[in-house]
Amino acid sequence: MRNFYDVIVVGSGAAGFSTADWLHSFGIKNICIVTEGINCGTSRNTGSDKQTYYKLDMCSDAGDSVLKMAQDICAGGGMNGSDAFIEAANSARCFMRLAELGVPFPTDRFGRFAGYRTDHDNTCRATSAGPLTSKYMTEKLQKKVEKNGTPILDGYRVIKLIVKNNKCFGVICCTANGFEFIYSKAVILCTGAPAKIYSHSVYPESQAGATGLAIEAGVELSNFQEWQYGIASVKFRWNLSGSYQQVIPRYFSVDTDGTETEFLASNDNLSDIYSNVFLKGYQWPFDSKKIDGSSKIDLLVFKELEKGKRVFLDYTKNPEGFQFKNLSDEAKEYLLETECLADTPIERLMKLNPKAVKLYKDNGIDLTAEPLEIRIAAQHNNGGIRTDLNSETTVKNLFAAGEAAGKFGVYRPGGSALNDTQVGGLRAAEYLSRIIESIDAETPDVEVPKLPKISENPTLKKYESELSLKMSICAGIFRDCDAVKNLLTELEKINRNFYDLITVKDHLQTGEFYSFKLTLSSMISLCRTEFDSITKIGSRGGCICTKDGVRLPENVEYRKYITVTDSDTVRYEPVDEIPNEKPVFEKLLKNI
Repeated sequence: MRNFYDVIVVGSGAAGFSTADWLHSFGIKNICIVTEGINCGTSRNTGSDKQTYYKLDMCSDAGDSVLKMAQDICAGGGMNGSDAFIEAANSARCFMRLAELGVPFPTDRFGRFAGYRTDHDNTCRATSAGPLTSKYMTEKLQKKVEKNGTPILDGYRVIKLIVKNNKCFGVICCTANGFEFIYSKAVILCTGAPAKIYSHSVYPESQAGATGLAIEAGVELSNFQEWQYGIASVKFRWNLSGSYQQVIPRYFSVDTDGTETEFLASNDNLSDIYSNVFLKGYQWPFDSKKIDGSSKIDLLVFKELEKGKRVFLDYTKNPEGFQFKNLSDEAKEYLLETECLADTPIERLMKLNPKAVKLYKDNGIDLTAEPLEIRIAAQHNNGGIRTDLNSETTVKNLFAAGEAAGKFGVYRPGGSALNDTQVGGLRAAEYLSRIIESIDAETPDVEVPKLPKISENPTLKKYESELSLKMSICAGIFRDCDAVKNLLTELEKINRNFYDLITVKDHLQTGEFYSFKLTLSSMISLCRTEFDSITKIGSRGGCICTKDGVRLPENVEYRKYITVTDSDTVRYEPVDEIPNEKPVFEKLLKNI
Protein backbone atom coordinates (compact mmCIF):
# COMPACT_ATOMS: atom_id res chain seq x y z
CA MET A 1 0.00 0.00 0.00
CA ARG A 2 1.72 3.20 -1.20
CA ASN A 3 2.37 6.01 1.30
CA PHE A 4 1.17 4.03 4.28
CA TYR A 5 2.88 3.86 7.67
CA ASP A 6 1.96 2.47 11.04
CA VAL A 7 2.78 5.84 12.65
CA ILE A 8 3.51 9.30 11.29
CA VAL A 9 5.45 11.67 13.54
CA VAL A 10 4.92 15.32 12.57
CA GLY A 11 7.82 17.60 13.56
CA SER A 12 11.61 17.39 13.66
CA GLY A 13 12.50 18.93 17.01
CA ALA A 14 13.45 17.34 20.30
CA ALA A 15 9.94 15.88 20.71
CA GLY A 16 9.64 14.58 17.15
CA PHE A 17 13.00 12.81 16.98
CA SER A 18 12.63 11.48 20.51
CA THR A 19 9.18 10.07 19.76
CA ALA A 20 10.40 8.40 16.57
CA ASP A 21 13.27 6.81 18.47
CA TRP A 22 11.00 5.57 21.23
CA LEU A 23 8.68 4.02 18.63
CA HIS A 24 11.63 2.25 17.02
CA SER A 25 12.91 1.00 20.38
CA PHE A 26 9.48 -0.50 21.14
CA GLY A 27 9.53 -2.40 17.85
CA ILE A 28 7.38 -0.11 15.66
CA LYS A 29 9.64 0.24 12.60
CA ASN A 30 7.16 1.19 9.85
CA ILE A 31 7.19 4.88 10.76
CA CYS A 32 8.22 8.18 9.23
CA ILE A 33 8.93 11.74 10.31
CA VAL A 34 7.20 14.48 8.33
CA THR A 35 8.63 17.99 8.57
CA GLU A 36 8.33 21.22 6.65
CA GLY A 37 12.00 21.94 7.39
CA ILE A 38 14.37 19.71 9.32
CA ASN A 39 16.40 22.70 10.55
CA CYS A 40 13.36 24.77 11.54
CA GLY A 41 11.51 24.89 14.83
CA THR A 42 11.98 25.93 18.41
CA SER A 43 14.14 23.09 19.71
CA ARG A 44 16.94 23.72 17.24
CA ASN A 45 16.79 27.50 17.24
CA THR A 46 16.00 28.84 20.71
CA GLY A 47 17.34 28.81 24.24
CA SER A 48 18.31 31.10 27.08
CA ASP A 49 21.36 31.91 29.19
CA LYS A 50 21.58 28.25 30.24
CA GLN A 51 18.57 26.48 28.82
CA THR A 52 17.07 24.33 31.54
CA TYR A 53 16.10 20.67 31.65
CA TYR A 54 13.97 19.78 34.68
CA LYS A 55 14.26 16.29 36.14
CA LEU A 56 14.41 14.35 39.40
CA ASP A 57 17.21 15.67 41.63
CA MET A 58 20.27 13.44 41.31
CA CYS A 59 22.85 15.45 43.24
CA SER A 60 21.76 17.44 46.28
CA ASP A 61 21.47 16.00 49.78
CA ALA A 62 17.96 17.42 50.27
CA GLY A 63 16.26 14.21 49.18
CA ASP A 64 13.77 13.94 46.31
CA SER A 65 11.02 11.63 45.11
CA VAL A 66 8.56 11.25 42.27
CA LEU A 67 5.79 12.42 44.59
CA LYS A 68 7.66 15.56 45.66
CA MET A 69 8.48 16.44 42.08
CA ALA A 70 4.89 15.89 40.97
CA GLN A 71 3.64 18.12 43.79
CA ASP A 72 5.98 20.91 42.68
CA ILE A 73 5.07 20.57 38.99
CA CYS A 74 1.37 21.06 39.65
CA ALA A 75 1.69 23.41 42.64
CA GLY A 76 0.66 26.41 40.54
CA GLY A 77 -2.80 24.97 39.96
CA GLY A 78 -4.87 24.19 36.89
CA MET A 79 -2.98 20.96 36.20
CA ASN A 80 -3.95 17.33 36.57
CA GLY A 81 -2.00 15.55 39.29
CA SER A 82 -1.80 12.44 37.13
CA ASP A 83 -0.03 14.37 34.38
CA ALA A 84 2.44 15.80 36.88
CA PHE A 85 3.04 12.32 38.29
CA ILE A 86 3.85 10.96 34.83
CA GLU A 87 6.23 13.84 34.13
CA ALA A 88 8.06 13.16 37.38
CA ALA A 89 8.04 9.36 37.21
CA ASN A 90 9.60 9.27 33.74
CA SER A 91 11.98 12.22 34.04
CA ALA A 92 15.05 10.28 35.21
CA ARG A 93 14.58 7.62 32.53
CA CYS A 94 14.31 10.21 29.76
CA PHE A 95 17.13 12.36 31.10
CA MET A 96 19.59 9.46 31.35
CA ARG A 97 18.76 8.43 27.79
CA LEU A 98 19.79 11.90 26.59
CA ALA A 99 22.96 11.76 28.64
CA GLU A 100 23.81 8.37 27.13
CA LEU A 101 23.22 9.78 23.64
CA GLY A 102 25.88 12.40 24.39
CA VAL A 103 24.03 15.55 25.46
CA PRO A 104 26.78 17.19 27.61
CA PHE A 105 25.02 17.70 30.94
CA PRO A 106 27.71 18.59 33.52
CA THR A 107 28.83 16.12 36.17
CA ASP A 108 31.24 16.39 39.09
CA ARG A 109 34.30 14.17 39.54
CA PHE A 110 32.11 11.45 41.05
CA GLY A 111 29.73 11.43 38.08
CA ARG A 112 26.85 13.23 39.79
CA PHE A 113 24.69 15.40 37.56
CA ALA A 114 24.87 18.86 39.10
CA GLY A 115 21.71 20.93 39.48
CA TYR A 116 20.48 24.42 40.26
CA ARG A 117 17.30 26.32 41.07
CA THR A 118 14.95 27.31 38.25
CA ASP A 119 11.84 29.54 38.16
CA HIS A 120 8.76 28.35 40.08
CA ASP A 121 10.86 25.83 42.00
CA ASN A 122 13.01 25.81 45.13
CA THR A 123 14.95 22.57 44.56
CA CYS A 124 18.05 21.78 42.52
CA ARG A 125 16.32 19.64 39.88
CA ALA A 126 17.27 21.96 37.03
CA THR A 127 20.26 21.16 34.85
CA SER A 128 21.59 22.45 31.55
CA ALA A 129 24.08 21.83 28.79
CA GLY A 130 24.38 25.59 28.24
CA PRO A 131 22.40 28.07 26.13
CA LEU A 132 21.73 25.47 23.41
CA THR A 133 20.48 22.50 25.45
CA SER A 134 17.49 21.73 23.21
CA LYS A 135 19.65 22.09 20.09
CA TYR A 136 22.09 19.50 21.43
CA MET A 137 19.15 17.25 22.31
CA THR A 138 17.72 17.56 18.82
CA GLU A 139 21.04 16.89 17.10
CA LYS A 140 21.84 13.80 19.18
CA LEU A 141 18.33 12.41 18.77
CA GLN A 142 18.42 13.04 15.02
CA LYS A 143 21.63 11.03 14.69
CA LYS A 144 19.98 8.17 16.57
CA VAL A 145 16.88 8.28 14.36
CA GLU A 146 19.01 8.34 11.21
CA LYS A 147 20.99 5.37 12.54
CA ASN A 148 17.68 3.57 13.05
CA GLY A 149 16.93 4.09 9.35
CA THR A 150 13.68 5.95 9.95
CA PRO A 151 12.68 7.89 6.80
CA ILE A 152 12.47 11.68 7.19
CA LEU A 153 10.21 13.41 4.68
CA ASP A 154 11.70 16.91 4.59
CA GLY A 155 9.87 19.76 2.85
CA TYR A 156 6.47 18.25 3.65
CA ARG A 157 4.23 20.84 5.29
CA VAL A 158 1.21 19.16 6.89
CA ILE A 159 -1.87 21.26 6.13
CA LYS A 160 -4.66 18.91 7.19
CA LEU A 161 -5.27 15.77 9.21
CA ILE A 162 -7.23 12.95 7.59
CA VAL A 163 -10.05 12.41 10.09
CA LYS A 164 -13.24 10.40 9.74
CA ASN A 165 -15.71 9.52 12.50
CA ASN A 166 -13.40 11.12 15.07
CA LYS A 167 -10.48 8.86 14.07
CA CYS A 168 -7.23 10.01 12.49
CA PHE A 169 -5.96 8.14 9.43
CA GLY A 170 -3.02 10.25 8.28
CA VAL A 171 -2.05 13.64 6.94
CA ILE A 172 -2.29 15.80 3.83
CA CYS A 173 0.94 17.59 2.98
CA CYS A 174 1.83 20.48 0.74
CA THR A 175 5.12 19.85 -1.07
CA ALA A 176 7.05 21.40 -3.94
CA ASN A 177 5.23 18.92 -6.19
CA GLY A 178 1.73 19.67 -4.91
CA PHE A 179 -0.51 17.94 -2.39
CA GLU A 180 0.41 14.51 -1.05
CA PHE A 181 -1.72 12.14 1.03
CA ILE A 182 0.08 9.97 3.57
CA TYR A 183 -1.98 7.39 5.46
CA SER A 184 -1.23 5.73 8.78
CA LYS A 185 -2.71 3.93 11.75
CA ALA A 186 -1.72 6.78 14.08
CA VAL A 187 -0.33 10.32 13.95
CA ILE A 188 1.74 12.00 16.67
CA LEU A 189 1.93 15.81 16.59
CA CYS A 190 5.29 17.10 17.85
CA THR A 191 4.94 20.55 16.34
CA GLY A 192 5.44 22.85 19.32
CA ALA A 193 3.21 25.79 20.17
CA PRO A 194 1.31 27.87 17.58
CA ALA A 195 4.25 30.27 17.50
CA LYS A 196 2.95 32.71 14.90
CA ILE A 197 -0.07 33.75 16.95
CA TYR A 198 1.96 36.63 18.35
CA SER A 199 4.04 39.25 16.56
CA HIS A 200 6.08 39.94 19.70
CA SER A 201 7.56 36.52 20.17
CA VAL A 202 10.76 34.81 21.16
CA TYR A 203 9.90 31.82 18.99
CA PRO A 204 12.18 31.62 15.93
CA GLU A 205 10.69 32.93 12.70
CA SER A 206 11.06 29.41 11.27
CA GLN A 207 8.61 28.08 13.88
CA ALA A 208 4.92 28.08 12.93
CA GLY A 209 3.41 25.29 14.99
CA ALA A 210 0.41 23.26 13.93
CA THR A 211 -2.07 23.39 16.79
CA GLY A 212 -4.58 24.55 14.17
CA LEU A 213 -4.37 21.09 12.57
CA ALA A 214 -5.77 19.56 15.74
CA ILE A 215 -8.33 22.35 16.21
CA GLU A 216 -9.70 21.87 12.68
CA ALA A 217 -9.80 18.11 13.31
CA GLY A 218 -12.08 18.72 16.30
CA VAL A 219 -9.80 18.10 19.29
CA GLU A 220 -10.29 19.67 22.70
CA LEU A 221 -7.73 22.12 24.03
CA SER A 222 -6.53 22.38 27.61
CA ASN A 223 -5.61 25.65 29.38
CA PHE A 224 -4.97 27.35 26.05
CA GLN A 225 -5.07 30.80 27.68
CA GLU A 226 -2.06 30.05 29.89
CA TRP A 227 0.99 31.59 28.19
CA GLN A 228 4.36 32.77 29.47
CA TYR A 229 5.74 36.15 28.43
CA GLY A 230 9.01 37.76 29.33
CA ILE A 231 11.89 40.03 28.37
CA ALA A 232 13.59 38.95 25.15
CA SER A 233 15.90 40.45 22.55
CA VAL A 234 14.48 41.77 19.28
CA LYS A 235 17.14 41.57 16.57
CA PHE A 236 18.09 38.05 17.61
CA ARG A 237 15.12 36.34 19.29
CA TRP A 238 16.34 34.98 22.61
CA ASN A 239 15.17 34.71 26.23
CA LEU A 240 16.94 37.17 28.53
CA SER A 241 16.66 35.13 31.70
CA GLY A 242 19.14 33.79 34.22
CA SER A 243 22.64 35.22 33.89
CA TYR A 244 21.50 38.02 31.59
CA GLN A 245 19.60 39.53 34.53
CA GLN A 246 21.65 38.32 37.49
CA VAL A 247 24.62 40.49 36.45
CA ILE A 248 22.26 43.51 36.71
CA PRO A 249 22.57 45.30 33.35
CA ARG A 250 21.55 48.90 32.72
CA TYR A 251 18.01 49.36 31.34
CA PHE A 252 17.31 52.43 29.23
CA SER A 253 14.79 53.68 26.67
CA VAL A 254 15.18 55.96 23.66
CA ASP A 255 12.39 58.19 22.32
CA THR A 256 11.90 59.34 18.73
CA ASP A 257 14.26 62.31 19.08
CA GLY A 258 17.04 60.12 20.52
CA THR A 259 16.67 61.13 24.16
CA GLU A 260 17.89 58.37 26.46
CA THR A 261 16.25 57.63 29.84
CA GLU A 262 17.21 55.18 32.56
CA PHE A 263 13.59 54.59 33.46
CA LEU A 264 14.19 52.07 36.25
CA ALA A 265 16.20 54.58 38.28
CA SER A 266 13.30 57.04 38.39
CA ASN A 267 10.65 54.57 39.57
CA ASP A 268 11.69 52.99 42.83
CA ASN A 269 14.11 52.61 45.68
CA LEU A 270 17.29 51.70 43.81
CA SER A 271 18.29 48.85 46.10
CA ASP A 272 14.86 47.26 45.60
CA ILE A 273 14.69 47.81 41.86
CA TYR A 274 18.15 46.37 41.13
CA SER A 275 17.53 43.46 43.47
CA ASN A 276 14.39 42.79 41.43
CA VAL A 277 16.44 42.87 38.23
CA PHE A 278 18.61 40.16 39.79
CA LEU A 279 15.49 38.14 40.65
CA LYS A 280 14.38 38.31 37.01
CA GLY A 281 17.05 35.66 36.47
CA TYR A 282 15.18 33.16 38.66
CA GLN A 283 11.72 34.55 37.95
CA TRP A 284 12.03 35.34 34.27
CA PRO A 285 8.43 34.77 33.12
CA PHE A 286 6.07 37.66 33.86
CA ASP A 287 3.90 36.78 36.85
CA SER A 288 0.85 38.81 37.77
CA LYS A 289 1.48 37.93 41.44
CA LYS A 290 4.92 39.58 41.36
CA ILE A 291 4.08 43.01 39.94
CA ASP A 292 5.47 44.59 43.10
CA GLY A 293 8.59 42.42 42.81
CA SER A 294 10.55 41.07 39.87
CA SER A 295 7.66 41.40 37.40
CA LYS A 296 7.63 45.14 38.02
CA ILE A 297 10.59 45.20 35.62
CA ASP A 298 8.42 43.74 32.83
CA LEU A 299 5.67 46.30 33.47
CA LEU A 300 8.10 49.22 33.38
CA VAL A 301 9.57 47.95 30.11
CA PHE A 302 6.06 47.52 28.70
CA LYS A 303 5.10 51.10 29.68
CA GLU A 304 8.13 52.50 27.85
CA LEU A 305 7.23 50.52 24.75
CA GLU A 306 3.62 51.76 24.96
CA LYS A 307 4.97 55.33 24.77
CA GLY A 308 6.49 54.48 21.39
CA LYS A 309 10.02 54.25 22.77
CA ARG A 310 12.64 51.59 22.08
CA VAL A 311 14.09 49.79 25.11
CA PHE A 312 17.61 48.43 25.54
CA LEU A 313 19.89 46.57 27.92
CA ASP A 314 23.42 47.89 28.27
CA TYR A 315 26.08 45.57 29.66
CA THR A 316 28.96 48.02 29.28
CA LYS A 317 27.92 50.28 32.18
CA ASN A 318 26.40 49.88 35.61
CA PRO A 319 22.87 51.22 36.14
CA GLU A 320 22.52 54.69 37.63
CA GLY A 321 23.13 54.59 41.39
CA PHE A 322 24.11 50.91 41.39
CA GLN A 323 26.03 49.81 44.48
CA PHE A 324 26.80 46.21 45.31
CA LYS A 325 26.37 46.80 49.05
CA ASN A 326 22.74 47.91 48.54
CA LEU A 327 21.61 44.69 46.85
CA SER A 328 19.48 42.13 48.65
CA ASP A 329 21.31 39.48 50.66
CA GLU A 330 20.24 36.84 48.11
CA ALA A 331 21.79 38.77 45.22
CA LYS A 332 25.00 39.55 47.12
CA GLU A 333 25.45 35.97 48.25
CA TYR A 334 24.93 34.64 44.73
CA LEU A 335 27.40 37.03 43.12
CA LEU A 336 29.97 36.27 45.81
CA GLU A 337 29.45 32.52 45.66
CA THR A 338 29.79 32.43 41.85
CA GLU A 339 32.89 34.66 42.03
CA CYS A 340 31.55 37.04 39.42
CA LEU A 341 32.04 40.37 41.19
CA ALA A 342 33.42 42.89 38.70
CA ASP A 343 33.11 46.57 37.83
CA THR A 344 30.62 46.28 34.94
CA PRO A 345 27.75 43.98 33.94
CA ILE A 346 29.67 42.62 30.94
CA GLU A 347 32.63 41.70 33.12
CA ARG A 348 30.28 40.00 35.55
CA LEU A 349 28.58 38.14 32.70
CA MET A 350 31.92 37.01 31.26
CA LYS A 351 32.81 35.55 34.66
CA LEU A 352 29.40 34.02 35.31
CA ASN A 353 28.48 32.69 31.86
CA PRO A 354 30.87 33.48 28.96
CA LYS A 355 28.82 31.24 26.63
CA ALA A 356 25.94 33.68 27.01
CA VAL A 357 28.13 36.45 25.59
CA LYS A 358 29.50 34.24 22.80
CA LEU A 359 25.99 33.28 21.77
CA TYR A 360 25.14 36.88 20.87
CA LYS A 361 28.55 37.41 19.28
CA ASP A 362 27.89 34.42 17.03
CA ASN A 363 24.62 36.06 16.00
CA GLY A 364 26.10 39.45 15.12
CA ILE A 365 25.62 41.30 18.42
CA ASP A 366 28.61 42.30 20.54
CA LEU A 367 27.45 42.80 24.13
CA THR A 368 30.86 44.20 25.03
CA ALA A 369 30.33 47.17 22.73
CA GLU A 370 26.66 47.75 21.92
CA PRO A 371 23.28 47.85 23.66
CA LEU A 372 20.75 45.08 23.17
CA GLU A 373 17.21 45.99 22.07
CA ILE A 374 14.49 44.21 24.03
CA ARG A 375 10.72 43.83 24.34
CA ILE A 376 8.12 41.72 26.15
CA ALA A 377 7.58 38.59 24.09
CA ALA A 378 5.57 35.36 24.12
CA GLN A 379 7.82 32.47 25.09
CA HIS A 380 5.84 29.37 26.01
CA ASN A 381 2.30 28.00 25.95
CA ASN A 382 1.52 26.13 29.18
CA GLY A 383 -1.66 24.88 27.53
CA GLY A 384 -2.39 23.39 24.13
CA ILE A 385 -3.86 20.19 22.74
CA ARG A 386 -5.63 18.15 25.41
CA THR A 387 -4.15 14.69 25.87
CA ASP A 388 -4.72 11.74 28.18
CA LEU A 389 -2.18 9.75 30.20
CA ASN A 390 -0.94 8.08 27.00
CA SER A 391 -0.63 11.39 25.10
CA GLU A 392 -3.71 10.61 23.00
CA THR A 393 -6.00 13.51 22.07
CA THR A 394 -9.79 13.50 22.03
CA VAL A 395 -9.56 12.34 18.38
CA LYS A 396 -8.79 8.61 18.32
CA ASN A 397 -5.31 7.59 17.11
CA LEU A 398 -4.14 11.20 17.16
CA PHE A 399 -1.47 11.99 19.75
CA ALA A 400 0.48 15.07 20.81
CA ALA A 401 3.80 15.42 22.64
CA GLY A 402 6.05 18.28 23.74
CA GLU A 403 4.84 21.86 23.75
CA ALA A 404 1.99 21.03 21.37
CA ALA A 405 0.35 19.15 24.25
CA GLY A 406 -1.43 21.20 26.92
CA LYS A 407 -0.01 19.42 29.95
CA PHE A 408 0.83 22.34 32.21
CA GLY A 409 -1.31 24.64 34.30
CA VAL A 410 -0.91 28.18 35.57
CA TYR A 411 2.76 27.89 36.45
CA ARG A 412 5.41 25.31 35.65
CA PRO A 413 8.98 24.91 36.83
CA GLY A 414 11.38 26.20 34.19
CA GLY A 415 12.69 23.39 31.99
CA SER A 416 9.76 21.05 32.57
CA ALA A 417 8.71 21.58 28.94
CA LEU A 418 12.00 20.05 27.75
CA ASN A 419 11.28 17.06 29.99
CA ASP A 420 7.85 16.72 28.37
CA THR A 421 9.37 16.64 24.86
CA GLN A 422 10.79 13.30 25.98
CA VAL A 423 8.12 11.96 28.34
CA GLY A 424 5.13 12.68 26.09
CA GLY A 425 6.62 10.78 23.17
CA LEU A 426 7.66 7.89 25.42
CA ARG A 427 4.10 7.49 26.70
CA ALA A 428 2.62 7.56 23.18
CA ALA A 429 5.17 5.08 21.81
CA GLU A 430 4.79 2.67 24.72
CA TYR A 431 1.00 2.72 24.42
CA LEU A 432 1.02 2.31 20.64
CA SER A 433 3.38 -0.67 20.91
CA ARG A 434 0.62 -2.45 22.82
CA ILE A 435 -2.27 -1.63 20.47
CA ILE A 436 -0.79 -1.00 17.01
CA GLU A 437 -1.61 -4.48 15.71
CA SER A 438 -5.26 -4.05 16.67
CA ILE A 439 -5.71 -0.82 14.68
CA ASP A 440 -7.18 -1.40 11.23
CA ALA A 441 -5.28 -0.02 8.24
CA GLU A 442 -7.75 2.27 6.45
CA THR A 443 -7.35 4.81 3.65
CA PRO A 444 -10.59 6.82 3.53
CA ASP A 445 -11.26 9.09 0.56
CA VAL A 446 -10.54 12.76 1.22
CA GLU A 447 -11.19 15.88 -0.82
CA VAL A 448 -8.18 17.55 -2.38
CA PRO A 449 -7.60 20.94 -0.69
CA LYS A 450 -8.42 24.14 -2.57
CA LEU A 451 -5.69 26.20 -4.16
CA PRO A 452 -5.55 29.82 -2.97
CA LYS A 453 -6.46 32.72 -5.21
CA ILE A 454 -3.61 34.50 -6.98
CA SER A 455 -3.51 38.30 -6.97
CA GLU A 456 -1.24 41.07 -8.22
CA ASN A 457 -1.67 42.57 -4.74
CA PRO A 458 -1.56 39.53 -2.46
CA THR A 459 -2.96 39.98 1.04
CA LEU A 460 -1.40 37.01 2.86
CA LYS A 461 1.55 38.82 4.47
CA LYS A 462 -0.58 41.87 5.30
CA TYR A 463 -3.16 39.85 7.25
CA GLU A 464 -0.45 37.79 8.96
CA SER A 465 1.43 40.81 10.28
CA GLU A 466 -1.64 42.88 11.21
CA LEU A 467 -3.44 40.12 13.09
CA SER A 468 -0.37 38.83 14.96
CA LEU A 469 0.35 42.40 16.11
CA LYS A 470 -3.24 42.77 17.32
CA MET A 471 -2.88 39.51 19.22
CA SER A 472 0.25 40.82 20.98
CA ILE A 473 -1.49 44.07 21.89
CA CYS A 474 -4.93 42.74 22.90
CA ALA A 475 -4.50 39.07 23.80
CA GLY A 476 -1.04 38.86 25.34
CA ILE A 477 0.26 40.01 28.69
CA PHE A 478 -2.64 42.56 28.95
CA ARG A 479 -6.15 41.33 28.12
CA ASP A 480 -9.11 43.67 28.16
CA CYS A 481 -12.52 42.00 27.97
CA ASP A 482 -13.96 44.26 25.25
CA ALA A 483 -10.73 44.35 23.22
CA VAL A 484 -10.52 40.55 23.13
CA LYS A 485 -14.21 40.26 22.21
CA ASN A 486 -13.83 42.74 19.34
CA LEU A 487 -10.72 40.97 18.08
CA LEU A 488 -12.51 37.62 18.23
CA THR A 489 -15.36 39.02 16.11
CA GLU A 490 -12.86 40.29 13.54
CA LEU A 491 -10.98 36.97 13.42
CA GLU A 492 -14.16 34.94 12.97
CA LYS A 493 -15.28 37.17 10.10
CA ILE A 494 -11.95 36.75 8.32
CA ASN A 495 -12.10 33.00 8.86
CA ARG A 496 -15.59 32.78 7.30
CA ASN A 497 -14.32 34.54 4.18
CA PHE A 498 -10.78 33.18 4.25
CA TYR A 499 -10.55 31.84 0.68
CA ASP A 500 -11.78 35.16 -0.72
CA LEU A 501 -9.86 37.54 1.53
CA ILE A 502 -6.46 35.84 1.66
CA THR A 503 -4.64 35.85 -1.66
CA VAL A 504 -1.11 34.92 -2.72
CA LYS A 505 1.34 36.01 -5.42
CA ASP A 506 1.62 32.48 -6.85
CA HIS A 507 0.89 28.89 -5.94
CA LEU A 508 4.37 28.46 -4.47
CA GLN A 509 2.83 30.19 -1.43
CA THR A 510 0.16 27.51 -0.98
CA GLY A 511 1.96 26.03 2.02
CA GLU A 512 2.25 29.46 3.68
CA PHE A 513 -1.43 30.10 2.87
CA TYR A 514 -2.53 27.00 4.74
CA SER A 515 -0.06 27.61 7.55
CA PHE A 516 -1.71 30.99 8.15
CA LYS A 517 -5.13 29.33 8.03
CA LEU A 518 -4.02 27.05 10.88
CA THR A 519 -2.62 30.02 12.81
CA LEU A 520 -5.92 31.86 12.36
CA SER A 521 -7.78 28.86 13.81
CA SER A 522 -5.44 28.99 16.80
CA MET A 523 -5.97 32.74 17.20
CA ILE A 524 -9.74 32.24 17.26
CA SER A 525 -9.56 29.44 19.83
CA LEU A 526 -7.20 31.49 22.00
CA CYS A 527 -9.42 34.59 21.94
CA ARG A 528 -12.52 32.49 22.67
CA THR A 529 -10.76 30.92 25.64
CA GLU A 530 -9.43 34.26 26.89
CA PHE A 531 -12.78 36.02 26.54
CA ASP A 532 -14.50 33.35 28.62
CA SER A 533 -11.77 33.17 31.25
CA ILE A 534 -11.14 36.92 31.70
CA THR A 535 -14.19 37.54 33.88
CA LYS A 536 -14.39 34.05 35.42
CA ILE A 537 -10.72 33.58 36.34
CA GLY A 538 -9.32 37.13 36.26
CA SER A 539 -5.65 38.09 36.35
CA ARG A 540 -3.37 35.16 36.95
CA GLY A 541 -0.19 33.58 35.70
CA GLY A 542 1.27 35.48 32.78
CA CYS A 543 -1.57 37.93 32.18
CA ILE A 544 -3.38 40.93 33.65
CA CYS A 545 -7.08 41.07 32.80
CA THR A 546 -9.28 44.17 32.81
CA LYS A 547 -12.92 45.06 32.26
CA ASP A 548 -14.19 48.64 31.92
CA GLY A 549 -10.73 49.88 32.84
CA VAL A 550 -10.62 47.95 36.13
CA ARG A 551 -8.10 45.23 36.83
CA LEU A 552 -9.81 41.94 37.66
CA PRO A 553 -8.43 39.98 40.62
CA GLU A 554 -7.84 36.26 40.34
CA ASN A 555 -10.59 33.89 41.39
CA VAL A 556 -8.34 31.30 43.02
CA GLU A 557 -11.09 28.68 43.03
CA TYR A 558 -10.33 28.13 39.34
CA ARG A 559 -6.88 26.77 40.28
CA LYS A 560 -8.83 23.58 40.95
CA TYR A 561 -10.02 23.39 37.36
CA ILE A 562 -8.71 22.87 33.85
CA THR A 563 -10.02 25.14 31.11
CA VAL A 564 -11.31 23.01 28.23
CA THR A 565 -11.99 24.54 24.81
CA ASP A 566 -13.76 22.68 22.00
CA SER A 567 -15.34 23.83 18.76
CA ASP A 568 -18.42 25.25 20.50
CA THR A 569 -17.76 25.89 24.17
CA VAL A 570 -15.31 26.79 26.90
CA ARG A 571 -15.87 24.85 30.11
CA TYR A 572 -14.05 24.10 33.35
CA GLU A 573 -13.35 20.58 34.61
CA PRO A 574 -11.97 19.69 38.07
CA VAL A 575 -8.32 18.63 38.10
CA ASP A 576 -7.57 15.11 39.23
CA GLU A 577 -5.37 14.42 42.26
CA ILE A 578 -1.84 13.08 42.24
CA PRO A 579 -2.26 9.28 42.26
CA ASN A 580 -1.93 7.61 45.64
CA GLU A 581 -0.91 4.18 44.43
CA LYS A 582 1.84 1.97 45.76
CA PRO A 583 3.36 -0.23 43.06
CA VAL A 584 3.48 -3.87 44.16
CA PHE A 585 6.65 -5.28 42.67
CA GLU A 586 5.58 -8.93 42.62
CA LYS A 587 2.34 -8.13 40.74
CA LEU A 588 4.12 -5.97 38.19
CA LEU A 589 6.78 -8.63 37.66
CA LYS A 590 4.10 -11.09 36.56
CA ASN A 591 3.17 -8.75 33.68
CA ILE A 592 6.57 -9.00 32.04
